[in-house]
Amino acid sequence: MTTEIDAPEEASEQSQESEPVSEAPPETTIILEKSFFRSVDGCYFKQLEDSGDAVMMMPLEGGDVSLRLDGIKKELDLKPDDHDYITLDTINDALNYVRGIRIGDPVPSELLSGRASWEVLQKDRETAHNRVTMQLVAWMSGGEDELITDPDQLAQIVDDPKTREKISAAFTEVAKALGLEKDRREDVIALVANLAEELSYIETLRSKLHGVENINDIVNELAQKYKTEMSVMETITPVTRLFKIALDGLHETFEEVDAQTGEIVAVLKNITAQTKFIRKARDDLHRRLWAWESLIEDWGQTMVKRSKHNELLLEELYRFLAQRFLPTQEWELFTQAQEKSAKFSTQKLW
Repeated sequence: MTTEIDAPEEASEQSQESEPVSEAPPETTIILEKSFFRSVDGCYFKQLEDSGDAVMMMPLEGGDVSLRLDGIKKELDLKPDDHDYITLDTINDALNYVRGIRIGDPVPSELLSGRASWEVLQKDRETAHNRVTMQLVAWMSGGEDELITDPDQLAQIVDDPKTREKISAAFTEVAKALGLEKDRREDVIALVANLAEELSYIETLRSKLHGVENINDIVNELAQKYKTEMSVMETITPVTRLFKIALDGLHETFEEVDAQTGEIVAVLKNITAQTKFIRKARDDLHRRLWAWESLIEDWGQTMVKRSKHNELLLEELYRFLAQRFLPTQEWELFTQAQEKSAKFSTQKLW
């Protein structure tokens, strides 16, 4: 939640005749009325990884069946103003923020309030707050903002008594810069706390980025182990090429967030728009990074050595990267070349 400075007072009440008809409040729980949605136990909704289509998964004896939401609307003859039609649209939107959703689950808070539906660790909140307060100090001193993202380094600097004195003075100076009276210093503290809360999610995602970078480091080390074995290098070489594309894209987004939030006073003056920007980047990064979570776990337990286990990990990593970063035509050729018995699914959860 953000704190607004000098928000305009609400306009006086209009007469009932001139008031627009208010819309019904959004549903906070996924509820579907048609009996079809309860015909099979264990149904849930997800996005297909290969196409991004939202589907309803129905567990049957012969295997799970996926039904696209558009197809369901058509088969049930749902109209745009029908409750279930609207709810299916909500589910489609919700799957941009959660991996799966079932009837009775809450609607993700991203759709209701904009706040994240996932939690961050206290250490990430502290890191974000320390980073923002140090930006205040840098602004007050008139020097160039030095971006420090290392949590331990930030904590050490902020804990210094001299730094704490500068931070206290910075809150007063920022209040002046924002055109606030001296007794409104607490408003600045609230603004900084709210900004830090939003940025704490970026810090959590930055930690996940480090996990992706760690995989890349291991791949480079394995390249040295396998440099004389061409059959394995045929996998490592394209993995390295595609990994660079993946990392460059992630780094670009983090750098954009850091740059956009680096001018601290400008951010505080325009906190509402900046909060929207941070949340948009947060949701984008969260979705892109959650696909890496199982890989981060698997590679985090890997010993850097020649082994069949590592060769299988490299093959899995290539499939993961190829599906996302190869041009469509090359990806289609790759999938056609795979043996039918290969253990690969295009219906993994993001």
